[in-house]
Order: sequence, then structure tokens, then C-alpha cells
Amino acid sequence: MYNFIRKNLIFVILSLYFVLALILLFYVEGTGERGSGDSILHYLYAKYAINDIKLFFNHWAKPIYVLLAFPFAQFGIKGLMFFNIVLSLFTVYFTYKTAISLQLKNAIVSAIILICTPLYFTLLFSGLTEPLFAFVLIITTYLFINKRWIFGALLLSFLPFVRSEGLIFIGVFAFYLMLKKHWKYIPLLGVGHVFYAITGYFIYHDFLWIFNRIPYAKLSSTYGRGRLIHFVDQLYYVVGLPIYLLLCLGIFVIVFNAIKKKTNLFSEMFVLIFGGFLIYFVAHSLFWYLGIFNSMGLKRVLIAVAPFIAIISIMGLNTITEIQWIKNSIIKTIILWIFIIAIVLFPVSGNKAGINWNEDFSLTKEQHLAKEVADYIAVNQTKKSYFYYNPYLSEVFNINHFDADLRKELRFSAIDSASTGDIIIWDSWFSFIENGISEETIVSQPSLQVEKSFKFKEEDKEIGFVILRKK
Repeated sequence: MYNFIRKNLIFVILSLYFVLALILLFYVEGTGERGSGDSILHYLYAKYAINDIKLFFNHWAKPIYVLLAFPFAQFGIKGLMFFNIVLSLFTVYFTYKTAISLQLKNAIVSAIILICTPLYFTLLFSGLTEPLFAFVLIITTYLFINKRWIFGALLLSFLPFVRSEGLIFIGVFAFYLMLKKHWKYIPLLGVGHVFYAITGYFIYHDFLWIFNRIPYAKLSSTYGRGRLIHFVDQLYYVVGLPIYLLLCLGIFVIVFNAIKKKTNLFSEMFVLIFGGFLIYFVAHSLFWYLGIFNSMGLKRVLIAVAPFIAIISIMGLNTITEIQWIKNSIIKTIILWIFIIAIVLFPVSGNKAGINWNEDFSLTKEQHLAKEVADYIAVNQTKKSYFYYNPYLSEVFNINHFDADLRKELRFSAIDSASTGDIIIWDSWFSFIENGISEETIVSQPSLQVEKSFKFKEEDKEIGFVILRKK
């Protein structure tokens, strides 16, 4: 039995992990990332794409994500969570296989690190695109390391249609191919863009829609800007203390070896994994610092490179377990197990960087209010058109978020065309922050009558909804 487990340890780990994730899936009530609007909106795009082909070609929703996720979304938000869980099984497995391909000792620990990265595990229970991005990225990397250039380049070419940052990695991998003088494979990196330029032409009648409709292609941000080291701080809250320390040590070792010329600067480890992680990290740091590309400074973007973080962390771990002055193999094994136990236990330690089971997997106060709004309208209103921005309302109303006959975005131009009795719902985030409509402005409209407010206070801020009706 011991020998069987030892030989199949990765599959034992994946099986235990899968069972744990399925049990949690049964109990989870939230929509991911503590009620993220992006999470529920991605879910709605996937759910209703079957009713409108245009949703398969929406740049914000991400075409590849919608294409792969829409069958699962038909089973509700938990269907998407199951989709992410299945993806993560392959992501963990190929992270481990990539570490083996790089001939790293303790490769199995890379799987444990990825599974126990608090935010990675949390985001599996969402409709966000980061888990799919991590999945495609690590498989692409594995294919490149194993010299399967054609399949790797073709798969990578579609990564920008999972998340726009895929363009960064097309650049990184193209540079690697140039270093290796594999020029003939570089054109394959454009296949994804050519495919979607042609297929999307029948929707937008514009071959350049793949560039013209990128929602982040602007040198400004609705959400402001922040410190240059913002993501250095936030990284701790993504991976937790044990992995953070190993990652920092791994980065130091890689840089030190490069300076001392002890590593091959053309290697897959240095160019693809370390270089890819570093360029991605620096890029997002600059986006937030400069306030460009509509960056919000969200720490969750680092989950897209979680497999790379796990592999670099192994470099740090191996540095500790292979300290030359420690000759005793038993002591080395004890050190290894101390780190493994710390990595496994940290997410449930109660630390702020760990998993908050009550908040991370429950509905937010705002979502509970949205349910109250739905209950109130169900009792007090006849069937009318809705005007609102908050995507979670579409879920609690159980209506197609993209059906203009049922729901329109909350804009004054749209309200002017509303019929008597139509319902307008203002909310304190999407209507105000995203669309610039303040509560004072909308309640003062002479054509609208305020019916009821649902609010609560959080850190001296009033959060909630206001229901209005067209006179």
C-alpha cells in the first residue's frame, strides 16, 4: 500500500483535493471573491450566450472563457465553480509535470503549494477568468519545455481571449522562440487573433474588432492609481506567509545564479517561468501605478500566474533543504516536512492572508440586500421592464441580463424612453462608481418616484439600493 501511494502520490493528492472541493461546493453560497461583480457578470455572459451568439465574441467577457464555460453555466453559478475545480485538477497536475520536466527536486510540493495558495483555492468558487488563464498558461509552458512547439504556440495564441494579459505572454514566448532560433513557429502565435478576426467579422463587420473592442485599451482608469509596490504588498495576501517566503527566496536564488553565471539565461526556467512571472508582475504594478488600462489594482490578477509562483517557490524550498552544511538526510527531511505542514495549515490558520470561510464562501451583505429587493418587487410590482446596472440583480430576478426587452442599463438616455410603471434600481457601486450616477442626481429626477431604499453602513459608507418607478 505504501509503495502504491508513493508511486501515485500526485493522483492521491488530486483525489483528496477533488473530494474536498466537491464537499465545499455543496455548502458554498457566495459567488466568489466576496461578491465580486466581475464574477457574477462573467457567469451571466456564459449562461446566456446560448441565447445570443454575440456574447461568444464579447471582448470583456473573453471569447474562449465563454465558449468553454457556457455548458457549465447552464447549471447555475455552481456549474461554473465545478468547471473551475476540474480545470484546477489539470492545472495542479501540469504544474507538477512542468516541475519534473525542469528536473526540480521535490516537484510534488509544487502541486501542494498551488492547491494551498489561499486566493487560488478561493477563486475556484467564482465565475472569474483567472483559473482558466492559469490552466492554459501552464499547459502551454509544459508543451514548450517538452519541445512540442506547434501545439504550444497554437494554444498560446488563444490566451489573449481568456484574459487580455495573454498578449504579455505571447511576447515572452515569442522572445524565447527567437532565442532558440525557432523562427518558423512564431507566426503560429497569431493564429488565435486571425481566427477570431475572421469569425468575429460576421458579428461586428470589422476584422480589427479584436483590437478596437479591447475594453482596457486606454491610458486611463476609472479606479484611480496607487503605489508602485502595491502588488509587492498584495502578493502576501495572495499566497500567504510560507509561500511568500519561499517565493522571495526562489527569486533571489534565480537572480543570484544569473549574476554569478550559474544558470543558463536561455533556459525555459529563466525565460518562460521566471521571466514570464516577472514581466507580468511588473506590468500590473506599472498599470496600477500609472493609472492606465483601467487597472483596479486587484490582487486576484496574480492568480493567473499561480503555477509559476509554485514552481519558483520550489527553487526557494530546494535551496533550504539542500544547504551544504546540513549533511544529515533526516534533518533535511524534517525541514522539508516543516514547510509542507506550514503550507498546508496556513490557509486555515485564521491569518488575514488565509481563507476566511465565512466571508469568502458566503453572500455579501449587498447580495443579501439584492435578494430583499427582488422579494419586494415580486410582491409589490406588476411585470415591467427593469433599468439597473448591478449584475447580481439579474440572477435574483432570474432574467436574461442581456435581453433589452426585460432589462436595460441604468442610463438617463434609457430612462427617458421608459414607460410608466417601469422599475429603476440604483445601487451604490455599479450605478455610481461604474456609471457616474449619484443617488442625489437620480432621486431628484422629476419623472421618477422613489419607492423604497435598502441600505446598510460599512466603514462610514452607505451601501445599498434605491428602487424608483417611472411616473
